Amino acid sequence: MLVGSEELEQLIKNAKERATQLLIETENCAYSPFVALLEALNIKASPELLAASIGFAGGLSGSGHLCGALWASVAAVSIYMKKKIDVEKGNKQASGPFIAYHLELHNKVADVYRQFVNMFGSPNCKDLNPKFDLVSPEQRKKCTVIVRKSIEITLRSLLGDSK
Repeated sequence: MLVGSEELEQLIKNAKERATQLLIETENCAYSPFVALLEALNIKASPELLAASIGFAGGLSGSGHLCGALWASVAAVSIYMKKKIDVEKGNKQASGPFIAYHLELHNKVADVYRQFVNMFGSPNCKDLNPKFDLVSPEQRKKCTVIVRKSIEITLRSLLGDSK
């Protein structure tokens, strides 16, 4: 679903603000953008699905792997694209392999991942936050920027241009 540029800009702005507020409240860099993205994409999520995002903060519960904000983008893209593909194909997987049926989903995830890494230099929390510092104002500001940019990358990729 492509949207007009003004509508897209407003959607991005609102989603960034929602994620920022949630980040302040929860200090969770995966949950905050995940909730904001699902809301922006008008995807209803069960409490269990939302809870699944919690453990991805800090690169998988502080292990420093995949950034929680990037995880949220990948998860939101996957949910959105799966619904889109199923509607377009009438919920009928062709006789081909599962991965071929979902090729558009994989391509969109790869696009979001590439843009994120190009922007921040790494997909990993340990590189973006080497000291796993969640309390200093400097790192909190940096993580907020990452969360907000991940939202922008995701929504532009799904609903508009990929700039």
